[in-house]
Amino acid sequence: MPRLDPKLDIVFKLLLTRKPALLLDMLQGILARPIRDVTIQNPGISGELSSDKQIVLDIRVVLDDGSRADIEMQCRIPPALASRLVFYGARDYAGQLRRGEKYHLLTPTVVIAWLVDPLVPTLERLHSIFELRERHTHTLLCDQLSIHLLQLSSLRPSASTGYTAKVERWARFLVAKTDAEFDQLASEDPIMSTATQTLDQLSQEPAVRRLAREREDSLRLYKMHLAASRAEGEAEGEARGEARGEARGEAKLLLKLLSLRFGSLSEPVLAQVEAAGPEQLETWAERMLTAETLAEIFAP
Repeated sequence: MPRLDPKLDIVFKLLLTRKPALLLDMLQGILARPIRDVTIQNPGISGELSSDKQIVLDIRVVLDDGSRADIEMQCRIPPALASRLVFYGARDYAGQLRRGEKYHLLTPTVVIAWLVDPLVPTLERLHSIFELRERHTHTLLCDQLSIHLLQLSSLRPSASTGYTAKVERWARFLVAKTDAEFDQLASEDPIMSTATQTLDQLSQEPAVRRLAREREDSLRLYKMHLAASRAEGEAEGEARGEARGEARGEAKLLLKLLSLRFGSLSEPVLAQVEAAGPEQLETWAERMLTAETLAEIFAP
């Protein structure tokens, strides 16, 4: 039975939550420090798929020192991803305190995003770290908020050691395709053998294969129709303005997908979609991948 793709976000989450030792090893490499233990805050799948509005398959953890991390795999680069990563990190950081509590209780928040396609193509690095620093001298203001981008398209062979080698091994695991590649990784580090065995176990479970297939089909359908809608929008944009044309194309696509899935749409729904802006249309389109009812898609 063929292995599931560990780059598929749902498989990525199942892999790391099924064997927390794998998550621990990955975090140690990315954060470049030893970590004794992690507590996973959202290990489930079904609940998140139906309720999370944006990044539905992230993994939120609390580390042994009280700091927090949010790890995700992005199969595509949605609009305004950089802003969304900052927003989720800032929200998690600020959400630690209740009214009246002191700021010294805050612990650092780290956002970690594995990216199949590059978010910043000019950065030819596998692992880039964005922090709060002074623009001219690069002096670090504080370590309370950071964003790690791991662009798999920038993976290159190297003779790295230590924590950097650990990150590169994980990147090689995520893009591996052949038995020889997995065997080579296992010979370098036992944790890679555990990762491969866990991936093989997941690949043999019918329920997991069904979830993965549905997720792949949804993403493929979304990408195909999004490309078509953008092409249509660009054509309209020549006559009516690019921004307006793209928004109309995406609205038309969304209405088509909604009608295919939920049947005839009411006039209020038609009017709501046709009047929406690009960001709102993007949000509703993402919810289409997991929502079971129209109410979930149009929830505030």
